[in-house]
Amino acid sequence: MTKNRNSYNTTLRTDLTRRLRILAAQKGKRQNDLLEEAIQDLLIKYEKDSQVTALSPVPKAERREHPRAEVSWPVRMITAQGLYEGEIKDISKGGALIQCSELPITDDHLELKIEIPDHLLNISASVEKVRLNLDESDRALPSYDMAVRFLGIDADQRKPLFNAIEQKTRTIAP
Repeated sequence: MTKNRNSYNTTLRTDLTRRLRILAAQKGKRQNDLLEEAIQDLLIKYEKDSQVTALSPVPKAERREHPRAEVSWPVRMITAQGLYEGEIKDISKGGALIQCSELPITDDHLELKIEIPDHLLNISASVEKVRLNLDESDRALPSYDMAVRFLGIDADQRKPLFNAIEQKTRTIAP
């Protein structure tokens, strides 16, 4: 293998592999080069749709309506497939960034149970996925960073959650 390359095995439909071999022969290119080109185009397409974003060290523009606070709060995600565990890495009144090693496979809304250790609270919230990143930095196994937007928070739990977020925001701010 050459520098900056990883082996990636997958199974493709027979008709697609046949067409790929023919196209590669017609263009005088390697099949691998055509696949890389196709994957790049696919990633660009979905990055424009904001469904999948590449990891970047600095966001292009801050479009947040609410200030966010860095936290380390355990969270449980409840789906039709079962229970998934993760950790909220940052949170605002509008949404949160959840890091998890196993990704809930659903396009439906998720139900969260957020544990706020400092306050001995468990908050219930309904959310939708906004963005998903694969984080392979310094880890034996990749993890996922899933950004979610709050859709609904139980009325009696909204104020304690927002107070906890504001408290975290104040302790971090200069």
